[in-house]
Amino acid sequence: MAIEFGDPSGVRLRAAAPAASRSAVVAGGTGLVGGILLQLLGRDAQYRRVTSFVRREVPAPPGVALQQVDFERLDELVLPEVDDAFCCLGTTRRAAGSAAAFRRVDLEYVVAFARLAKRAGALRFLLVSSLGASPRSPFLYPRTKGECEAAIEAIGFTTVVILRPSFLIGDRAEGRLGESVALGAARLIRPLLVGPLRRYAPADATAVARTLVSAAASAPAGVMVLESDRIR
Repeated sequence: MAIEFGDPSGVRLRAAAPAASRSAVVAGGTGLVGGILLQLLGRDAQYRRVTSFVRREVPAPPGVALQQVDFERLDELVLPEVDDAFCCLGTTRRAAGSAAAFRRVDLEYVVAFARLAKRAGALRFLLVSSLGASPRSPFLYPRTKGECEAAIEAIGFTTVVILRPSFLIGDRAEGRLGESVALGAARLIRPLLVGPLRRYAPADATAVARTLVSAAASAPAGVMVLESDRIR
């Protein structure tokens, strides 16, 4: 299936999906978006091989091969040839324990994964970033995300697709009280977020995963950034 995307000039760009012979590698497949993404890729007829990097043993979705890796040593890995690389890696400063540990996951691991995928011949790199990402931000989270985006764009993939979702909603494996409260509030105010404010509305994790798969099939060469309101 071919999907249409618009560029900033308003021109509609259309690219046909390739034959069913592609391979994909995924980092961050145990997270909210990544788990849904693996389910979609595992039953997508265009992929002959889907590999998910994991740090610990977990159940494998149908059609997906798991590979346990040490993310501190990604530069030592050798991948078989790959077409599409999907990155859903991400944590928070609280979960990581420190600003340095957060940057190691959300910047260093992501860039190391991208370089590994590029060495394996990947043409397309698809990244889940964040609303407000900017290397000039005074705040740690959006600044780190912005620095990561810039580093990925510089690696030299034929196509880079960056998704910048707002607060993600979906069924998480582990419930978190703070997120549950924020989620409830976000759902209440979502109908009020119209026009330019739509980009701040919560983004459905399934929609994010589906957008990744569609973009891999149809995004043209170059860098495409999809803000949160375009993901829905």
